[in-house]
Amino acid sequence: MELRIAGLDGPIEVLRDGLGVPHCQAVSEHDAFFAQGFVHAADRLWQMDYDRRRAVGRSAEILGPSAVAADTLYRRLDLAGSARRDLAGLSVAARDMLIAYTAGVNALLATAGDGPGTASSALPPEFAVTGLPPQPWEPWHSLLVYRVRHVTMGSASHKLWRAVVGEALGPGAARMMVTAGAGGQISCVPPGARCDGPVPSWVGLDDGGSNNWALAGRRTASGLPLLAGDPHRPLEMPNVYIQGHVACPEWDVLGLAIPGVPGFPHFGHNDRVAWCITHAMADDQDVYQSAEHGGLREVGSEGQPDEPPRAELIDVRGGTPVRIDVRTSSRGPLITDELALAWTATATLNTGFDAFPAMLRVRTVGDLFETMRPWVEPANNLLAADRDGSIGYLTRGRIPVRSRFEAAWAPVPAGDASYGWRGFVAFADMPRLQDPEGGFLFSANNRILAADDAPYLSLDMAAPWRAERIVDSISSMSGATVDDMAALHRDVLSLPARRIARLLSDWAPLAGWDGQLTAHSTAAAAYSLLRRELALLVLERSGLAAFVEHPWNRLLPGLRAESVVWRVAGDHLEAGDESLLGGWSWQRTLTEAVRRAEAAWGGEPWGDLHATGQRHPLRHAEFDPPSVPYGGDMDTVQASSYVPVEGLRTVSGSVARYAFDLADWDRSAWVVPLGAAGDAASPHATDQQDAWRTGRLLPAPYSPRAVRAAARDRLTLLPG
Repeated sequence: MELRIAGLDGPIEVLRDGLGVPHCQAVSEHDAFFAQGFVHAADRLWQMDYDRRRAVGRSAEILGPSAVAADTLYRRLDLAGSARRDLAGLSVAARDMLIAYTAGVNALLATAGDGPGTASSALPPEFAVTGLPPQPWEPWHSLLVYRVRHVTMGSASHKLWRAVVGEALGPGAARMMVTAGAGGQISCVPPGARCDGPVPSWVGLDDGGSNNWALAGRRTASGLPLLAGDPHRPLEMPNVYIQGHVACPEWDVLGLAIPGVPGFPHFGHNDRVAWCITHAMADDQDVYQSAEHGGLREVGSEGQPDEPPRAELIDVRGGTPVRIDVRTSSRGPLITDELALAWTATATLNTGFDAFPAMLRVRTVGDLFETMRPWVEPANNLLAADRDGSIGYLTRGRIPVRSRFEAAWAPVPAGDASYGWRGFVAFADMPRLQDPEGGFLFSANNRILAADDAPYLSLDMAAPWRAERIVDSISSMSGATVDDMAALHRDVLSLPARRIARLLSDWAPLAGWDGQLTAHSTAAAAYSLLRRELALLVLERSGLAAFVEHPWNRLLPGLRAESVVWRVAGDHLEAGDESLLGGWSWQRTLTEAVRRAEAAWGGEPWGDLHATGQRHPLRHAEFDPPSVPYGGDMDTVQASSYVPVEGLRTVSGSVARYAFDLADWDRSAWVVPLGAAGDAASPHATDQQDAWRTGRLLPAPYSPRAVRAAARDRLTLLPG
């Protein structure tokens, strides 16, 4: 098929492989980004429009009253204002990238209908359901979509949670509760080092679970590095990441992108270098609280009074419009009448997108790391490997330097200038390591640095169980292959489950169980039901249950207090600490938890109870993918979390898996949940789901020969 499109430098060839993944060949860098915008819109136009809409606080127009709270938050954050500001400050290369990508998106819109902004039967069916056609794309929209995907990954939700716990249990109990389990951490730098001294606390991540690792050539079969991992986020329909391959004379990159965003900023490889990330859990947000209830009216650190509010109206599908006040302060936008949020991505000019085009053409790990100087958000554990045989780690991102530790713990007084930021951690001081003696690197949302005298990066981190499993596995590997990487992706051994099973070995369902949370295991189901009931009992007995729906605890998505409680309950159970049980003993609590678990369980295996449940945002059954049984939990490498008060169904998990083979790119492999297409009616909407469920990786052809051999469909865009 051929299409003529104005504005191209030359022909663009788009070959789609058997999974529907587009491989685009262009004659110029402009046309390469144009092609990426075109295929993103072809595969995920409704998703792009939805992310843009929710980022500006207009999702209630299509979702109804349930979206008003989110729209209120995003209106108050004014992501649109910061995106417009930052576009003007970007480099020429970054702006050219965004302009070309935008032109590609709008070219698809023009071919799908009578022109941008018009409805057409060729558009995704969601637009017919809502009756609101897509509007033309603009360059700043890509910054907007990228930002809305990361704002709730910041540290503010953890600070609000600690404030809620402090209100419920008192400051001393809150500190004891959230620092439980702080020991036992291992670091990224040096890789696998034990952190036995004073360490920051950790909290559970509901949508966390990201892992990555790099093996030096002396540990692989080929003699060149392997780079692998799997990011974890909420499971959505469509999936957050999209596979793709774009080539031009300047660069040739295969990877995973965010629909609506050009480049491959998180996962990918060119012909020389591969890269991947996990969430660094960095402390990149602060919450400031008014001393005067009803408004943040203090004079800010700049000595300037807060601006007066402006009224905005949220239109609501099937409901009455909602009026809200939007106001900013010297501390940042007000997210409630009494709380302001400071985020590194929006507090000052953000030129992070300058890194996006530069990183595509790097030749070595060192080159890649140097392109990260302008990177702002999110703060990541960046791993990389190159064809020279080097592997490297870098913490990338903008992290504030604070004068007072209290700002890392909870909301702090807005009027106290001492809680302001004193700049940001210098790029030269960011943790960095290349070619370690042990021949491996890794990250799993764990502690970054083992040294106590390092720059302050974060208070919060994930529990150490995934990190321990990964280090135990890769530190003993030799002759490793892509198949070994896939095997580690699907590891479902839970270290805390083994510990709890030993404590409860006299309960018949756990007798002799090895702690493997496989989908077919009934023991895994029994353990998980017991764990859920135990967490809910601790919530009840401690008094925290009454605070679960505290407005601060539901203000920012990403942290569920009832999930975090399990971390503490498990530690307290092992230690015999009964301080959170409201006068009960652990024996009485366990007896009641077993009774509840047995009453709730019909003998089903874990995979049935923990099945996936992606729902399309429009909540139309025809757009929802089928559910599949799934294993693992939040403590396994194959991380998959649930919300105890809502059930055991998987709500977040691996949103991609990949293994890049530096010796032969065509041996690399990947998989995503569901599939490449966003249209539920497409044959590629769910054709990767079974491989994803069972932990298999699928081919990721890269060389021209491999791409042409895998091609099943061809489209040529011609200048015209």
